[in-house]
Amino acid sequence: MRNGGSIRSKIWRCVLVALIGYFVATLSSFYSNMSQYDRLSLLVQVHFPQATLGNDILYAFKRQTERYEEAFLTGESELAGQGNDLSASLSTMLDQLLEAVERYPHPQVTPAYIRGLRDEYRAYAHLAGKVYAQVADVESSLDLQKEVGQLGRAQRHLLTAFTELNKRLNTFFISEIEENKNKSLKSTIFLGALFVLVLLTVTLIIDRVAHRLLITPLAKLQENVHRFSRTQDVVRPEQTSTTDEIGHLAKAFWEMTKNLKATTVSKKYVDNIIRNMTGGLVVVSPAGAIQTVNQRTLAMFGYREDELLGTMASTLFTPDDEAVLSPDLINTLVTNGPLKDADVTCLTKAGRRFPAHFSGSAMHNEEGTLEGIICVINDITELKNAEHTLRKMAHYDALTGVANRNLFFERLANSIREAQRDERIFALLYLDLDNFKPINDSMGHDAGDLVLKTVASRLQEVVRTGDTVARMGGDEFTIILHALHSAADAEILARKISEIISAPFVINGSGCTLGASIGISLFPDDGADTEILVNKADYAMYQAKAAGRNTFRRFTEG
Repeated sequence: MRNGGSIRSKIWRCVLVALIGYFVATLSSFYSNMSQYDRLSLLVQVHFPQATLGNDILYAFKRQTERYEEAFLTGESELAGQGNDLSASLSTMLDQLLEAVERYPHPQVTPAYIRGLRDEYRAYAHLAGKVYAQVADVESSLDLQKEVGQLGRAQRHLLTAFTELNKRLNTFFISEIEENKNKSLKSTIFLGALFVLVLLTVTLIIDRVAHRLLITPLAKLQENVHRFSRTQDVVRPEQTSTTDEIGHLAKAFWEMTKNLKATTVSKKYVDNIIRNMTGGLVVVSPAGAIQTVNQRTLAMFGYREDELLGTMASTLFTPDDEAVLSPDLINTLVTNGPLKDADVTCLTKAGRRFPAHFSGSAMHNEEGTLEGIICVINDITELKNAEHTLRKMAHYDALTGVANRNLFFERLANSIREAQRDERIFALLYLDLDNFKPINDSMGHDAGDLVLKTVASRLQEVVRTGDTVARMGGDEFTIILHALHSAADAEILARKISEIISAPFVINGSGCTLGASIGISLFPDDGADTEILVNKADYAMYQAKAAGRNTFRRFTEG
């Protein structure tokens, strides 16, 4: 490659190399983002609707089961009719789920599996419609009693099957979310590595090109500049080097420095750069006293400049972080190099605390003597708030503010481990509101939401600080009671819950009353596994409903 041409053409060659590198990195980033978009689209358009259908099918079947049980207990054919009315809806949802799985195959739920469930349910619905239509004659007909028994076995089997179906769909949906998170993280790491690689490659190429096209012609000019900085004397450039802009520049520099004795950098220019930085800049002496601050620092901490200059840098930090600029840390910066983005807590003049990232670097003079520490402080309050919001969304119910299903199962697993370690017992209460649907239907969903919020608030008031109240969905809640002395403690609390839930509610100026059917399972008596404890508490809750509602039952076999 020849060294001819103007400086502009040489620079454009370097720019062209940089643009090619930028295009490669941008194209890779676009491909990665589109892949992520496709994965998220599949999650939203396929797996989320499938998981939602699984939830809806289980909830609808539980509602239908409740209607049939009430019809069986009361002998009212109208309740049986309400249960029959849900059969068409359930069958339609099973058809929709089958269609969705056939269109987008599910790794844990096959079309044949769903088709079998649908056929079993239709047979069950047909038998239920036949039997419960004659519910008033059950006691007088032995054949009907046999069919009721058969129906009960089919009902329990279907409940288990629909619960398993819902678990598979939701478990896969959650695993897909986690997989997408991992893929996003890997994609981010890959893109970061790619950008670094492209940057290094482009830098090496530009360095190579620039060295051949620009640096070599500038070598003598650079040597003259260094000579001038040391001795204030320069060597006149050779005549052959004045054929292009660099040669003309070398000649002009020699002519300019003939009578120039010294050059300085404008302090005002440097000060303007410091004062207008977006991060807080603090220059600290080796003894820890503040020497220089910028406008951003004054704005963050609420001080005037004269109030900070000369004071110790520890003034800017809480007592827990005063050691940030201790002699030991300063020695570490001198020995090991810069400190980047350390988490600290800062303290303003008004006493307000805020989280920040602290970076520090030692500053030396020409002789290598330490002159001070350059510190950069960035307020990360918004970042911390965003992290807190994301954690809350992932673990707490958006409507009531209590723990959601994910946090409930996490805490239940922790409770099992702690109880096994300490050899203690704890109780799980599964609570379903009685008469909530009529309120929700008659007063509207907004009123129903207010009722659920009030119920959650009442439950939190009656439990201890270390216990957990969670909303499982709809009008179902769970409570984990830690460190019980005996099973009777759980029954005492269940009785209190029945009382507070039975207390009148005033919603939008109108009064209403609820009840609560509560099922209780105990660790370790009823099991040492989360699924077993939940299922047994749920079963006990249905026993409470069968016993007349607004009461509680401990899990018993049979």
